[in-house]
Order: sequence, then structure tokens, then C-alpha cells
Amino acid sequence: MKKRIKACIFYTLACALLISSCKKNTPPDDIPDISAGKGVFIVNEGNFQWSNASVSYYNFDDGSFSEDIFKQANNRPLGDVAQSMYVFNGKGYIVVNNSNKIEIVNIVDFTSAGVITGLNSPRYFLPINTSKAYVSELYSKCIHIIDLNSNTKTASIPCTGSSEEMIFADEQVVVTNTRTNYIYLINSNNDIITDSIMVGFASNSLAKDKNGKLWVMCAGDEINSIKASLHCVNLQTKEVEKNFDLNVSLNIWDKMRMNNTKDTIYYMCNGVYKMSIDASTLPASPFISQGNCLFLGIAVNPNNNNIAVADAVDYIQKGKVYYYSSNGSLLTTINSGVIPVDFYFN
Repeated sequence: MKKRIKACIFYTLACALLISSCKKNTPPDDIPDISAGKGVFIVNEGNFQWSNASVSYYNFDDGSFSEDIFKQANNRPLGDVAQSMYVFNGKGYIVVNNSNKIEIVNIVDFTSAGVITGLNSPRYFLPINTSKAYVSELYSKCIHIIDLNSNTKTASIPCTGSSEEMIFADEQVVVTNTRTNYIYLINSNNDIITDSIMVGFASNSLAKDKNGKLWVMCAGDEINSIKASLHCVNLQTKEVEKNFDLNVSLNIWDKMRMNNTKDTIYYMCNGVYKMSIDASTLPASPFISQGNCLFLGIAVNPNNNNIAVADAVDYIQKGKVYYYSSNGSLLTTINSGVIPVDFYFN
């Protein structure tokens, strides 16, 4: 009889635990309809060491805003300092820098689909094929190789300095670096750095234009009086064909982006500047003035060339996102979490 009672108690507890765990993985009714694909994910860093990083979602059709959708869907916080997000094969890969991990979510409802750990200070995620991805690093002087089937780190590619944004171009991966004067070229078949190209100091973002040329933004270094710069690189010859000095030093989050026709650059420099890839000089005035805002991130909507600019406000309270038309008219102001920094349009 005692054995039966113990068995019943064990069974009851097991059922309760199972029900509880099922509830944790079931998203609430107010999760937005992400599957419609007519909105933007806003990645919010949160305050350093407060573990209040988040991802917000804004629906362009009805103007609805959903805050911290990861926590809504999974009943747990995202972590400390969300850096970037990439969507691939129906999954969202959210890089959480100070939590040393990448959270993987099902993009339809944002429920958890796994976690990649064993990272030091990850920055950006780039899929190479359906089974392999690279992750750049702030502190570890390497680029991690990720097995997407097991969601584990399998190896690392040694790299001088701190790797930042990456792009797949001309059968190779190009990696920026915020501690050197170079961008690095990786053979993604054997995961070996094959070459480097000197640009400016602290390259942080890059994009390929309609002519196949690579544009690189470099932040410079204020302490050592190194100015920020823009460069146009011919990847076939590995030559820098254009150099533009910005005459100021910037932060590594002052990035450059390209429009969807790949003929216009938008770059951050105490405001947002707009520049044709055919230009021979820098624009004289900003396309979007910064005013009293603290611009921290920029993205161009690939569907219509509208521009999203993140405002950190004061790095403490919740930020805002200003959404502009391609001609620079303010369309709407979107709320966000604390310190918005990155975007992903769907």
C-alpha cells in the first residue's frame, strides 16, 4: 500500500511538472502575428549587467507594438546586452553579448528553439550554409564556427583584434575588425583566413553595392586621434578604389547601411548622411539631423527603402525608433526597449 501511495505521489508530481513545463513553452495570446511578415524586430541592448535585454516588434500594417516578445513567449528574460539578430531557415538567432550566448527562437511565435553557449562576447551571426555559421567576437580574438544541426560551437578561427560585422561575398566571408586597420577574408570551405585588405582603423560595417564593390565603414579612434572613414574595395583585385575621411572619430555602433537597389549609402556621423556610390565627395550636410537625440543604430527596410534610426535617449530609460521615408520625411515614432541598437525587417 505504501508503495502505491508513493507511486501515486510521484505520478502526480511528474504530471504537475510536465503541465508546468508545457505552459512555459506555450506563447500567450498577445504574441504578435509575426508570420505576416510586415513589421520590424527591434533589438534592445538593455542596461549593462541588468539582464533586461529585449526584442520588440512593430507591425507596419496596424501600428501595433509588442514589447519584450521573447519574455512573453518563454516566461524568462532574454539576458544581458542583446547585440544583434539574424533570421535564417525559419529561426531567429539573437546574439546576447554579455550573457555569452545566442538564443534561438522559432520566428513565427518566438518560442525557444535552443541556445548556443560556449561563447565569450559574441557580436554578429552569419550563416554560411544550412549546417554552418560564423559568430564574431569582441574579446576572444577569434571567429566561432557553429554547427547549426546541433547548435554547438565546434571550432574557432584565430583572428587578430575584435571581429565585428561579416558579409558573404564572392565565395568568401569578409570580416570587419575594430582593433586593426584591416578587413579579413575567410575561405568558408576550410575556415582559414586567406588574406587581408588595409582600409581604415576600426572597421565595423560593410555592404556590397550593385557593381559588386564592397563598402566599408571605419570608426577610427578618438583617443589616438584617428578619424573615421569610408572605403570602396574591389574584392577581385583586393584594391581600395575610393577613400573618404569623415574628419571625426565615431563609436563602433555608428554604422553604414545600403539601400535595396544597392546604389545609395546611409552612414551615421552625428546624424545620418546619404551618399550615392558614384559620389566623389562626401555630402555636406546630414540627410537626417540628430538634434538632441542619441542615435545608436540604423537600418534600411529592404521592402521599400524606408529608414529606421534608433535613439538611446539617455541609455537608462526606454528608447525610441524614428522611421523615415526614403526621402527623409518622418513617418512615425516607435517605442522600444532600453537602448535599441539593431533591427531586422520581415
